Amino acid sequence: MERVNNKQLNGMSQEYLNTIKERVAKATPGPWLVEESRYEGRFNAASVDENYDLPACLMGIEDAKFVTHSREDVPALVAEVERLREVLKGAAVVSNQAKGLVEENKRLRQALTEILDYNTFDLAKFETEVIEIARLALAGELNEG
Repeated sequence: MERVNNKQLNGMSQEYLNTIKERVAKATPGPWLVEESRYEGRFNAASVDENYDLPACLMGIEDAKFVTHSREDVPALVAEVERLREVLKGAAVVSNQAKGLVEENKRLRQALTEILDYNTFDLAKFETEVIEIARLALAGELNEG
């Protein structure tokens, strides 16, 4: 019997997701249902397709419900994991863009501080430098410090 080890669960690699998807693809198509067995208090998981029953496996009702619902639950969970991974990829791109903007903000604040920290503050020179910085920024040429 195949067992899931903790390494497979930690991080849920794409390889492990692909293994799950492969098992889903090979399993009997759903939906499945719970059938009462001839043994009192025991149940079987069965395909609703009358021509192809799943192998009998006697189990309690809660286990039978779990098994039969897994046919729809597992593919839904795999799809959700993959959807959330795509969301995280998009969030990483936005995060990198935000980091770049934070760095640009720091650089511009430092430049402004240096302009204002001159020992002898010359308003005309300040205005000229601010106008030049604004002109470069508007032209898209202000990329380096």
